[in-house]
Amino acid sequence: MRFATLSPDEVEAIHQATLRILSEAGIILQDTEARTLLVDHGAWERGGRVCLPPDLVETCLGHCPHQVTLRGRGRQVTLGAGALHVHNLGGARDVLDTPGGDLRPATSQDVATSTRLLDALENVDTITPLYTPRDVPPSIMSLTMFAQTVRHTLKPINGPGVQSRWEVRQLAHMMQVVLGQAPAVSLAVSPISPLMFPQGIAQAILEIARQGLPFGPLPCPNAGATAPMSLAGALAQQNAEILACIVLAQLVAPGLPVIYCGRLAVLNMRSGAPMWGNPEIGLASAATVQIGHHYHLPVNVYGLADSGYALDVQNGYQRAMNALVPALAGADELSGVGEMAGGTLSSNVQMVVDDEIIGMVQRIRRGFAVDEDTLAVELIAQVMGSTRNFLAEPHTVRYLRAGEVWQGPLAGHEVSWQTWRDAGNPTVVERAQHTAARILARHEVPPLPRKQSQALEEILEAALNERAG
Repeated sequence: MRFATLSPDEVEAIHQATLRILSEAGIILQDTEARTLLVDHGAWERGGRVCLPPDLVETCLGHCPHQVTLRGRGRQVTLGAGALHVHNLGGARDVLDTPGGDLRPATSQDVATSTRLLDALENVDTITPLYTPRDVPPSIMSLTMFAQTVRHTLKPINGPGVQSRWEVRQLAHMMQVVLGQAPAVSLAVSPISPLMFPQGIAQAILEIARQGLPFGPLPCPNAGATAPMSLAGALAQQNAEILACIVLAQLVAPGLPVIYCGRLAVLNMRSGAPMWGNPEIGLASAATVQIGHHYHLPVNVYGLADSGYALDVQNGYQRAMNALVPALAGADELSGVGEMAGGTLSSNVQMVVDDEIIGMVQRIRRGFAVDEDTLAVELIAQVMGSTRNFLAEPHTVRYLRAGEVWQGPLAGHEVSWQTWRDAGNPTVVERAQHTAARILARHEVPPLPRKQSQALEEILEAALNERAG
């Protein structure tokens, strides 16, 4: 099933506007090495900005592979092969242990626990470090996030966002210790909207390319604040920021795997806060999918997103709508499992609920077949002439087992009001809380070999001492 926000002509118009932005407005680039690299390949400097010629952009896009494979300790996924993959929110600041309770700062143990829960959830395919732990020094925060994640999952990993060459080198070292000399763990870099690349950001992009790691350019513009209020203009700017990242990376390592990532949000003009639950998130994400696919790149966008602080009706309808629309647009990867309150916090309960929502989204996306067997004309005639009931038919059993009718683990268990009352009036949130506790009590992930775990600790200690010195 496919949903199109933009017509082909509109996608082309955004592409052409993007080329104009890059060649006429240019980008603000503070790193000398990156500026020299671009100028040596035909870019020019004007008014303190670096302007990129359209043919350079097109050439670099042509170097990008059409698929990207991510690998973990025990599994791998390939983005761009037609399937929808899903991962969790990355970098939440706070933890909500109990729905309706108080927040607390996230710790490194929360990264470990959430990763183990995500490892067990059926519809989560790749894992990003969920929390930014505040019990470790900021200098090694991203390194700790990766170490805790790789220890507690066999699934492929989207690495933490990075902001410096040093971080990339340290993470690449850690990846090689655990996953070998050619680790397929993606790293994301976020330029500052609009179109600004501070020195650390530019150097991180160049180093990712040198290390040969899958690269996820991750601009996070806010329409009305750091991007135009018009969605078309905001999408063109976001596209320009992504393509500028791609040019820098491909000039260093032609053929580097790239995941086209978009995180366009809209601004609440009353409060100044980003609104992650608005329908424009789903629309912009669907449009981002179409734009990224125009370049034949796998696309990762917002999916499960809302702005509220409670697991309530608002939470459910916002995140379900914003996941379904880009999924039907053909997204290769959706983010957001566990996201709450605009990405500032998360909870185990939300992750379990989101796993159920994604199960429903995947079922809708799959659609259903219409052929001789599914139309069942002869079966209908046969049943009408005999039992007048399809329950005992092999055809019914076959399609039930094949997943023709989705059956989620949280909702729809009771057959009557009375059985629901007798069970204690359980809500989906209560069931999810029980499910999360049960999973964490039982689910174990094979530990890293002792030698690898010790090597990670040594890298962390050396990195901490280096930054302290």
